[in-house]
Amino acid sequence: MEQIKEESLAFSQSPLCPIAADVISDGESIYFYMYDLDYEQQRLIARSACWVKNLKAAPDAFDQDAIAKDHQPMLPKQFLQDPTDISPWDEDNIEIVWSKEGHIAALYYQKELYSIIPSWADGKSFSGYTRNLKENTMVGWKLMDAYEALAPRMQAGKAFWAQEFNEVWKAYHTPYFEDLCKIFGKASNCYDLHKDQFPSRLLMTFEKDEVLYAFTIGVGMFAMPNADSYYDDYESYARSEFAIALRKDVYSADEQMEVFAKIAGLCELPWKQMDCLADQHTLDMQFHDTSYCILLDDDHFADALALSIKKQGVHLTWIHPITQEEFKQTKDEQQKAVLLGKLIQEPHTR
Repeated sequence: MEQIKEESLAFSQSPLCPIAADVISDGESIYFYMYDLDYEQQRLIARSACWVKNLKAAPDAFDQDAIAKDHQPMLPKQFLQDPTDISPWDEDNIEIVWSKEGHIAALYYQKELYSIIPSWADGKSFSGYTRNLKENTMVGWKLMDAYEALAPRMQAGKAFWAQEFNEVWKAYHTPYFEDLCKIFGKASNCYDLHKDQFPSRLLMTFEKDEVLYAFTIGVGMFAMPNADSYYDDYESYARSEFAIALRKDVYSADEQMEVFAKIAGLCELPWKQMDCLADQHTLDMQFHDTSYCILLDDDHFADALALSIKKQGVHLTWIHPITQEEFKQTKDEQQKAVLLGKLIQEPHTR
């Protein structure tokens, strides 16, 4: 078999998630790839490959020898709406666009949408969506079937990532911080949770009545991936800041810093795992003498905080430590309802 040389026509890393997208041509076809980023080994791991177009006349069947050698196969003509579309692409007209959450990649050519790979593509039963198909295949599903749901999201993502985020940060951070100062007084400390990397994530602490309150600032600027797995109206639940209240007579200074380090990891989790953290979710997380926590929306509480970010659709989610017995109760719906009723009557500290 003639040696096939692959060429990357466009490459883009997600602005938030540990994935990347690549447009690969081997002279016979063009494919859209999604990769997992392995930072430790400094390598790309193929997550999914979606056929985009043939560059030569379509064959009668898949080339099984090419597939066996991990070469991207041309699509047989029986699957094509337009078998004559085999012209090469000009790299300057290729654009990769990310969703606002950073977990869905779209491929445009000359401003027309050609392919979408969401993070739930597994590369086996589902590789992604692509145009010019008569029916779903092992290397792509019909784009038209997902167009209405996903095309507007990708256009919204394009507009979102075109913003100047220094200005977005100022507009978001300033009123939120001012609200917290009005409620809790002067901040006692500020911690950089993301080590001067994009996106900015801070943890501001306040002291009131021997309680240390800590609030994230910046996490809620970005929508968490896959909120639509939990909610129909997913955009109303996809953005959140996190908070915790620690009794100073219980948590030593070292323990406080350990909690803050855990919160930094929690803020990474939605995009690292490409999942959503939301109200009533439970997590394994060590707090002093407990090993679990439950996330509770501030609006459940009678003394809910009046924050400007809530008007923008951003939730404030309290990290509430729970015992092992309470954690077990969350697994039964009736017991969970009783537990939640109890927790929202208590102070945020335990």
